[in-house]
This record gives sequence, structure tokens and C-alpha cells, in this order.
Amino acid sequence: MKEVKIEMKKRELFTRTIRLFNLFAVAAVLASAIAAAPLLEASISAQKPKEPLVVPKFDTPPNIDGVVNDAVWEKGLKFENFVQYAPKENGTPTQKTTAWMGYDTKNLYIAFRCDDTEAGKIRASVTNRDNAMDDDWILVFLDTFNEKRRASSFFLNPIGVQMDMIRVEEGGNDNFDNSWDTVWESEGRVDEGGYTVEMAIPFKSLRFPDAATKTWGLVLGRNIPRSGEIILWPSFSRQIPGLLTQGGEIVIPGAVERGRNLEIMPVATSLKREGKSVDFEPGVNLKYGLKSDLTLDATLNPDFSHIEADAPQIDVNLRFALRYPEKRPFFLEGMEIFKFPEIEMVYTRRIIDPLWGVKASGKIGRFAYGILSAQDQHPSESLWDIHNGGTPTDDQAWFNIVRLKTDVFKESYIGFCLADKEINRSWNRVGGVDGQWRFANKFFFSFQALASKTNRDGDPTPVAPALYAEAFYFTKHWTAGGYWKSIHPDFEAASGFVNRTDFRTAGAFTSASIYPDKKFLNQIRVNLNAGRRLDYFSPAVQDTWVRFQTQLRFTEFNQAFIMVENGLEKYAGTDFRKTTLYVESQSNILRRMPFSLFVKIGDAINYDPDDPFLGWGVTFGGGTNFKPSSRLQIGVDFSKSSFWREAGGERLWDFNVIRTRTAYQLTKSLSVRAILDYNHYYREIFGSFLVSYILRPGTVFFLGFDSNYDKPAPGPYARRDYSVFLKFSYWWRL
Repeated sequence: MKEVKIEMKKRELFTRTIRLFNLFAVAAVLASAIAAAPLLEASISAQKPKEPLVVPKFDTPPNIDGVVNDAVWEKGLKFENFVQYAPKENGTPTQKTTAWMGYDTKNLYIAFRCDDTEAGKIRASVTNRDNAMDDDWILVFLDTFNEKRRASSFFLNPIGVQMDMIRVEEGGNDNFDNSWDTVWESEGRVDEGGYTVEMAIPFKSLRFPDAATKTWGLVLGRNIPRSGEIILWPSFSRQIPGLLTQGGEIVIPGAVERGRNLEIMPVATSLKREGKSVDFEPGVNLKYGLKSDLTLDATLNPDFSHIEADAPQIDVNLRFALRYPEKRPFFLEGMEIFKFPEIEMVYTRRIIDPLWGVKASGKIGRFAYGILSAQDQHPSESLWDIHNGGTPTDDQAWFNIVRLKTDVFKESYIGFCLADKEINRSWNRVGGVDGQWRFANKFFFSFQALASKTNRDGDPTPVAPALYAEAFYFTKHWTAGGYWKSIHPDFEAASGFVNRTDFRTAGAFTSASIYPDKKFLNQIRVNLNAGRRLDYFSPAVQDTWVRFQTQLRFTEFNQAFIMVENGLEKYAGTDFRKTTLYVESQSNILRRMPFSLFVKIGDAINYDPDDPFLGWGVTFGGGTNFKPSSRLQIGVDFSKSSFWREAGGERLWDFNVIRTRTAYQLTKSLSVRAILDYNHYYREIFGSFLVSYILRPGTVFFLGFDSNYDKPAPGPYARRDYSVFLKFSYWWRL
């Protein structure tokens, strides 16, 4: 009895401490914001040009060798008025940056000269594509439809290592989809005074309106990680969310190749599993650009294997299924059009083992569209099974998805989507509309209204709705808004990711921000979010929450995040009141060892329907990517989960999940990589070794070896199985 009272006092002390921390932090930051607001107004030093800038046409193409010494660059459009994005809004950069641009009928040419008074401290890794974000780099955002919401994004480190992504700015949020890859040429060189990079982007690699005169949005930038400095052209204001809406505009007046091209990618894979014969699988991917804004994709017997297995996650004591990212190239192409404000109608990992697939995507005028069809040979109805490749059956499933979006005004849209999954005598169909509005760069509204109908073996369900709406007001120093979400108990999205139904949720949030604009303290933000979740048909409470969050942005890539949550969660008919603390940080200040850390501590529920109770949980971990040389990278990710019946009481489980990833880059194209995954809870070890030759996206050669080990209790680890695989593909552009 005495021990119980002590634990109750510990829990009460923890809760009181958290509440005091909340009150103190809110008061301190709000007071600072009020005091500092008059002093932090932006000073624009390099205004956006009032008229679009005309890109000159080059008579002869420059040599893309990383040295801007071709005379043709002197005729290029020149950009010099770069300003700081961080640490100071529109501040004067510490290093000079100059860019040039020109074009011919085949390519858009861009070059950067990045002066640096401490050139010996420039970070430049010899690494594979899309893996140099911790380095110095330059960026180019090309908003080819000039819609202020989406841009093809190109990054180069100082020696020309490519990174390409799609940047999407919708609903006041910014995010990158780094799964997008295209073909372009680049080179870079470091010298005593800085570095120079050059790039040639084929017009065939871009989508843009089929018009004689092309007006595109443009943002240029540079990252200097050692000083936490990001610089941009043109100038910007924190009073307006997003960069694309504030970008400059360029005009390409002459005729160019409009993307009407045929691409053929034959693929051959060979797999040998322990105890089984060699499995050889040929396939082919086809792409045909009818116009610069209309692309058809098709694949037959595609290789949808993962060259790198999903990173392990803690999957013990879960109430809902985990979500894993899509990695397969066919599904990633053009998938930004299948993004939704909240409810994920399309989750392509539902298509587990396709025999074939076809897709059409593009944009004509104000209308963007995407059509996807595929036949799945091993479908699964369970989100829990998807990560494991589904439950093998003899069933066949057909997926058909149609997505349409139309621009409203300049930076808003209304969309429609219909998703259909057919399997034997059963089917699931979901349709709905969604949209996002942006008014005066201050008021934002998003909505989604869906309805589903399911027929299982001749037994149809009623039409079941799912609704979502969010509205908020944004300024530089203050944001406030509210949201609503409801999902009917019979709602099902067999082509999407919806892992919870039968609820109505309402909530509100507000945040305050100040910008010290110091070298290593850019922003302080506090956020308060409160809401509750009820049963769909009754006022019975499922969950309540009050979350207080503090974010410290030291530089753009060095941050700390603290969240305290207090609320109620109902599980198995019992109300559990919980208080938890979550802390997360990331840093790339250390040149050779960027790292991240996180910890979650507090009340936790044992999700066993036969024995639910409120225990005490601690989960922590982190990761680092150690770079002892410019070619060698050693990555380590670690997470640990512990659970006690009560704080200081009996420990019910304690286990670790570890992944190590060692890669050595012999050249920009050739690399070797070894992965070792360890899961203490399941007593499993997974090992993988891979030799990769990636000439360009789609033209690749892989040779790999995987092996799995289990440890029976008791006993040593023993190999369960192994596999050797080979993959070759070549991308022809005709």
C-alpha cells in the first residue's frame, strides 16, 4: 500500500511539473512575441522583379564540366541579388552567389558560382543520388505551370551530385517528395575561392503547358551548413507562407522540345532463394509523352521488389497499423496529384504484387488529372499484412483510380477522386471531392467529403460518409484555426490508408512565433492544440487531448521540439487518463556526424483487450550518419522501448531495434552497401550486401545478397534463409 501511494505521488508530481512548465513557457513566449513584434518587421533588400525575366536563347550549348568558362554564359540571364532566408529574414549573405540561365531547343541551362572565403570548410560528399542534403548545395525550383503550388526541384552539391524532388505547397504547408527522379546532366568543381556547378535540364524531363511562350515560376538558392545560412533569390516575406507564391517569373519565348517522346525500360531480375530454384523475371516499363503536359505510363510484369528493405519500426503493443512509405518507381511517378488534405484515399502499397499497371497523368489548362489501373496477384484486405507482402492467396484484385483537380483562382484548387477495388464477388468503391482555398495569403481553408460503398460476397453496406474540414488564419507571429473530422463506422477505403473509423473529432489550435534572427537561433514557436473524439452516433467520448508544443529552430536544419500531452483515451471500454512528454532534436552542425534524437516518456496503455491497464512507458532512440571521409558513410539508427506495469514497478518488456547502414562510394555511379537490422523483441537479424551501379535514373545494375537469422529460446542465432538477387534495367529515350 505504501509503494502504491509513493507511485501515485510520483505520477502527481510529474503531472504538476508538466502543467507548470506549460504555463511558464506560454507566458514567456507570448510576452517575448509582444515585445519583439515591432522590431522584427522584414526589410526587403532585393525585390521580386515586377515583370517576368526573359531567358535568352543560346546559339551553342555550354560544356557541362563544372567550370563556367564558356563564352555563351556571358549572354545568359544573370542573377545576383540573393538574400538570406536564414538566419535573418532578407539579411545580407556572408558569401557571394551568382547564377546564370539560358536555353536552346533541347535544354534549360543553369550555372552557379558560389564564392567562399573559407573554401576548405565546404562540405561535398561523393555519394549516390538524393543523399547529399547534409552538404553545401544549390537549389532550383521550377514552377513550370506557374501555379504557385508545385515545383520540380533540383539540388546539386559542390561536386555535382544530383538530388531531385517535387516541392508541394498546399494548405499553408510545405513538403518535398524526394521519390521523384528524372534525367538531367550536371557537374561541379571546388576551387580555392569556392565552387561552381553547371546543369542541363532536358525539356523532355519536365512537364509544362503546351504553349508557344512559357512563363514559369522560379526560386534559386544556396545552403551553407556550417553557418546555418540559406540564401534565396528573389526576396521573400515571412508574413506570407510558402516560397513558390513569392517566386520570380521567367519567360522562355522560343520553341523547345515539348516532351513528345517514347521511353522504353526493359527490366530483368533473377532471384535465388535458399532451397528453391532460380526465379528469372523479365519485364518492361513504357512511357509515352503525347505532349509536354500528357504522359502515359505502362508496365508489364514489373519488378516491384525493394532494393532496400523497409527500415524497422517498433511494432509491439500497437492499437493501429503502421504506415510504410512507397518506394516503387512506377507508382512514384506523378503521384503528387494523388495527395489529399487529410484522408488518404490512395495508398499504392495496397497494390502488393501487380502483374501489370497503366497510368496517365498530366495537366491541360487549369485541369490536372491522374488515372491508375493495376492487377494485383496477391491482394490483402488488411493494413497489417501489407508490410509482409500480403497473405498469399489465389485471388486476383483489380484497382482503378481516377483523380481530377482544377485550379481555382491562382493558388487554390477543387479536386475529385474515385477509387475502385474489385476482388472475386467483392468490391469497394470510394468517391469524393476535396479542395484548398487561400485568401490574401492569410486565410486558409481545406476540406474533404468522401463516401464509400462495399459489397462483400453479395452483401452490400450502406453508403458511408467521411468528412474533413480545417480553417486557419496565418500571420508572421500568430496562427489560429480549427478542424473537424468524422468517419462513419462502415466507411472503408480498400485503395487507401484509413486505419480508424467510427468517430467524430473537433479541435482548435493556436501558435505564436518570434524570430530572434540570431546566427544560431532563428525562430521560437509555441503551439497549443486541444480537441476531443466522440463516437460517430453517440456523445460518448473516445479521446480528449491538450497538447503544448515548443519548437526551437536554431538553423533551418538544426531544431529541437518539445511536446507535452495530457488527455483521455478510451480502450476496451475503460477510460485511461494519460500525460506524456516527447522531445526530439536534429542537428547537422557537426560536419562529419549529423544526428537526431528523440524520447517519449509517460503514461502508456497496454493494448491487450483481455488485460488493458495504464502502465508507464519509455521509448527513446536516435540516428547518426558518420562520415569519416567524403566517400564513406556509416549510418546507425537505434530505438529502445520499455514498459512497466507502473512507474518503478514490474517491467513487462524491454527491447531494442537497431539498423546499421555502411556505404562506400567508389565513383558517383558505383557503390557498395551493407545493412544489418537487429530486432531484440522478435530475436531476428537481417543482413544485406549490395553492389550498385546507377548511371542515371532507370539505367541501373544491382547485385545483392540477403540473409535472415532467428534465435530460438534458448539457443544461438541460426540462419533461417538467404537469397541472392540480380537486377538490370536500361532507360531508352527515343
